[in-house]
Amino acid sequence: MARVEQARKNIKYSTIAYILKITLQFVVRLVFVKSLPIEYLGINGLLSNFLSMLSLAELGVGPAIIYSLYQPLAKKDTATIKALIALFKKAYTAIGLFIIGTGICLLPWLDWFIKGNTVTDIHWFYLVFLLNTGISYFYSYKRNLLIADQKQYINSIYQSSGQIALAVLQIMFLLVYPSYLIYIILMLLVTVSENYAVAKKTDGVYPYLQEKNVQVLSADIKNTILKNIKAMIAHKIGGMTVFSTANLILSKFVGLTAVGLYSNYYLVIAASNSFAGQFFASITASIGNLIVLERNQKKVDIFKVTEFIVAWQALIIVCGFFTLLNPLIELWLGKQFLFDEVVVTWLIINFYLTYMRMAVNAFKDASGLYWNDRYKPLAESVINLIASVYLTIHYGVIGVIWGGIISTLLTCFWVEPYVLFKNSIEIKLKDYFKDYFKYAAVTLLTSVVSKWLYTKLFIEVTIINFVLGVVLCLVVTNAVWVLVFRKREEMVYLHNIARDKFGMKFL
Repeated sequence: MARVEQARKNIKYSTIAYILKITLQFVVRLVFVKSLPIEYLGINGLLSNFLSMLSLAELGVGPAIIYSLYQPLAKKDTATIKALIALFKKAYTAIGLFIIGTGICLLPWLDWFIKGNTVTDIHWFYLVFLLNTGISYFYSYKRNLLIADQKQYINSIYQSSGQIALAVLQIMFLLVYPSYLIYIILMLLVTVSENYAVAKKTDGVYPYLQEKNVQVLSADIKNTILKNIKAMIAHKIGGMTVFSTANLILSKFVGLTAVGLYSNYYLVIAASNSFAGQFFASITASIGNLIVLERNQKKVDIFKVTEFIVAWQALIIVCGFFTLLNPLIELWLGKQFLFDEVVVTWLIINFYLTYMRMAVNAFKDASGLYWNDRYKPLAESVINLIASVYLTIHYGVIGVIWGGIISTLLTCFWVEPYVLFKNSIEIKLKDYFKDYFKYAAVTLLTSVVSKWLYTKLFIEVTIINFVLGVVLCLVVTNAVWVLVFRKREEMVYLHNIARDKFGMKFL
């Protein structure tokens, strides 16, 4: 029950932080496109992706050390915790310096990635992004101790405060003095301030971190961390190639305008992925505690509930995207920022495949299985890069989306659950996929029906019709899900928690 309570608190604060963050991002983006040329939108997406590639230097140090914290935190072994945080500090300081140094060396090649660039001062923009990425490592290592100790809610409070401050400042300057350089300098200042504030808060929560006597880590812990870091190098390469190269490929082979349009859709989709990220950041530490302390059947039961929740979330989001994504972009930014329905449909398919991996990856990471599928991300990255470049050259924007789908289906789709069920949780792979395809079928049929109803009921794209469309999707998706799966053990489990904790009944 302690794990449930901690997870509930983390989810509560993370959800509030998520809503604030996404709302403000949408407002900032609206002011941005009204204040600056679309090329700057493309530059923003391009530099974000480019600097994400440099984050490869992190080499998986963070996840490896976080996993090593679960057991000493569960056993209140403060000596080992201090030693791990000291190692974390050294590693992250070195990583930040390396990113800044390497980024400066790459500066002369920046223009190669941009087709038909007409934006001046891009190199100054790049340097600000570079400092924002590198400096963020100098204090952020302490944030991970809060997360590992099931205190994500503290991190959420500081993150949301920083996002509010940043959004207000950026909107003010865009309206009064629309300068992209000032826009990103504000981002740098808030990043530094927030990381410093979180670090000071962590010192207050764990006063023993200030003690000078730090023991040497045992050989077993060092070997485990080193082994996981070696495996995470491959995972970092795979993640960077799949999630941080789309804008680079579009910029090189299509142009900055395509990057600008794509980044708008990606912002909306990333908002949903961010929600999942907040949700799982809120419960991953609890899952780690579960993995360390509980028997296999308990792990199986909680995994099935988690997968059920993910599939339910995916149904609601996919149905909303399929029905309302283009109307949202039209109302938000205008018709000139729209993609064709075919492109949007493939974006949604790619999103679903990615979102449905969330539960498996949360349990896999909490189990420390980085080594067991170390070759998967390398295969994924090679397939993704080759397919995306080839298909983008021949088919444009839709090609980079197809590349992501192909690489996911050939690798992550089956490798990740296979590794988890073979090494940590005893579930048959066929049973997992049986549930997966049931959830997918319900999602597909519900989305088609919802869109058909929306197009029949609402002809014009207006704010009122959009809001009614949101209500329609929420009612249809939740009604269908509860009706179809009302007798499943996972639904009964969730109903009992909702009844006991919140007095809610839906069965």
